[in-house]
Amino acid sequence: MKIVVFVSQTLDTEARVAVSSSGDSVATDDVKWILNPYDEFAVEEAIQTKEKLGGEVIVVSAGPARGIDAIRQALAMGADSGVHIKDDGFAETDNYTIAKIVASEIKKIDGVDFVLTGMKIIDDESVQVGIQLAEELGLPHVSLVSKVVEVDASKLVCQKEIDGGSVVVEVPLPALITCPDAMNEPRYASLPNIMKAKKKPVNEVTLDDIDFDTLGISRDAVGKSGSKVTTVKIEVPVIDRKLKIIKGSDDTTVKGEEIAQAVQELVQLLRDDAKVL
Repeated sequence: MKIVVFVSQTLDTEARVAVSSSGDSVATDDVKWILNPYDEFAVEEAIQTKEKLGGEVIVVSAGPARGIDAIRQALAMGADSGVHIKDDGFAETDNYTIAKIVASEIKKIDGVDFVLTGMKIIDDESVQVGIQLAEELGLPHVSLVSKVVEVDASKLVCQKEIDGGSVVVEVPLPALITCPDAMNEPRYASLPNIMKAKKKPVNEVTLDDIDFDTLGISRDAVGKSGSKVTTVKIEVPVIDRKLKIIKGSDDTTVKGEEIAQAVQELVQLLRDDAKVL
């Protein structure tokens, strides 16, 4: 079975977020970049499927030169090869364009049976790339799959969560699924596998290798200026912490009217100041 996993690189979830000088993006100087956490579940599911049915796992990613680290992490987990669509402009490209470009490269891989993506990319929380990718590839898709019940050469049976319960869905292969957290337990890459990952093949693709005419978009669609989505302003919330002490008494013989007055003051503060009532 030939399995493709689309992965992305994002800021470390533990990184301190700061706004850039332009005010419309996050400052990325001296920050750590990691494999998108939700993509780890997709990679793990792909590797488990390969271990059951045989075949190969191919990791595809679109991003700048540093994005190779995300691909290498997936290779260290057990994927077999990678495709790196490399360009610095991908950082501010909209999901529509990214999906079209990634789909065009996946179509070049012969005999793809199964495509997986993370549920979302944590940088913009859009939950759109996987669904759009399925549309561009012309594949049936199931989003937010919590469990793969059965998969063979012809079909995929999976479970997904819905409001108030879950539903079991069967689709023919090839198909695409998006993977949420808690779908499985992603494995840690051992040191020997990290070393082996450095020798696994990664095919580098540039925008010069993309036939934009067949995609129905121009090359200018890649980057901030061509994006269909514009970020106007980013602000870090300012938390104004205030402490209000309601005076009481340690005297166990305190009168009931004093307690009632303190409770009344507390309720007023919760309603008027904290606005939680």
